[in-house]
Amino acid sequence: MPAGQIFALSKGIGDLSPATRREVERAYIDTLAVLCAGWNEPVTRALRQTYPHVRAPWEAVSPSDAETTALTWGTAAHALDYDDVHMTSVTHPSAVLVPAIEAVARLVPGTGGRKAGAFAVGLAVNVGLGNAMGFAHYEKGWHATSTIGALAAGAAIAHLLDLDERAFRSSLAVAAAQSGGLQRNFGTMIKPLQAGLAAQAGIRAAHLARSGLEGPGDVFTGNNGFLAVFEGPPDTRLELDIEAAVAGLSRKLFACCYMAHRPVAAAIRLHEAGASDLLADQDTGVEVEVPPGCLKALTVDIPASGSEAKFSGKYTVAHALSTGRLGLSAFVPESVASPEFAGIARRVVLRETSTAGEAGVGIDRGSVTVSLVRGGSVAARISIEAYPGSPAAPITDAALEAKLSDCIAMGAPHEKDLAARFRSMAKQFAGNA
Repeated sequence: MPAGQIFALSKGIGDLSPATRREVERAYIDTLAVLCAGWNEPVTRALRQTYPHVRAPWEAVSPSDAETTALTWGTAAHALDYDDVHMTSVTHPSAVLVPAIEAVARLVPGTGGRKAGAFAVGLAVNVGLGNAMGFAHYEKGWHATSTIGALAAGAAIAHLLDLDERAFRSSLAVAAAQSGGLQRNFGTMIKPLQAGLAAQAGIRAAHLARSGLEGPGDVFTGNNGFLAVFEGPPDTRLELDIEAAVAGLSRKLFACCYMAHRPVAAAIRLHEAGASDLLADQDTGVEVEVPPGCLKALTVDIPASGSEAKFSGKYTVAHALSTGRLGLSAFVPESVASPEFAGIARRVVLRETSTAGEAGVGIDRGSVTVSLVRGGSVAARISIEAYPGSPAAPITDAALEAKLSDCIAMGAPHEKDLAARFRSMAKQFAGNA
């Protein structure tokens, strides 16, 4: 059964391959970069005001409380929606796992060498649960990063602390008791908070279980278990594959909802081809066609804030068409309020295509097409199949370095040598130092 599978994975993990450690290192540095960029966002400032003892992870101060530290760091890492993604589970795993693991490891002596393994176990659980439940869980309206993330973080911290089987299984049960998060909160401060809450839940679960709090031996199975309640099959074995899970992460090139990334990439290519000049004609329309389910999270029409803009397919496509890029500056108030971008956004039409008899829906299916239309005829068109930054079109080292620099410039512009410090911290986390 799943709880036993996860415990066996933790105990039998062995040494990670160099390729896996390299990807863990990249996941860490990407997460630390976006955490830095989100450190001064309003949602993070609210948490820092509530928990003034929490310091930034790059400061040489040990956290006094792992739970509130992970809550704040996890929220900051997801604040800009710039953190990595696993597509089939529709989750942002590293924003939950890295803050939870790092916060506990800094407080518990002797755990530093287990951090990469904890991340690998947590990610495998995240992916295994996501694959078991399928897109139906996300389609129902759950925020899978938060629901699944609590279990993944519980497993990661249980591994980090080397819990025995009883406590390990109970850690999963306590994590499941805290699992939640709604897509209704997308476009607001609560969306990133839900990632932080999942990180906090995983730590609390492992700590309580280590102290003797007991739950069912397998919280996943049966008609009232985690899988059935959250839209999955009630009795199933999980596919727990660390190598595949780590290799399956996608790293974002744009700081917005991942469902907007293929339309944005197509819009940028249209701009680079000179097609954006057609937008000078007010009668030129923009048509965006996506596979079924790929508008699920793009719930905002014309945004009024940076948070809303991240979930507006119309705005992100309009900005990318007009400027040929979609950097962090696209989501500052001045950009969102720009009449130019708003005017183009109002000409964007989003629609999901339908394929008769298509088996299942998922955000990684099919291709996305962006067309510029004049007088009922297509004047320019670009289609994109692979998500930029996905395993099919992986982020380059140069692009990751550029993202790191952009994030530091936003979050900590006065910190000296921060990029080099982040690289060193990432190597230590992954055991590559």
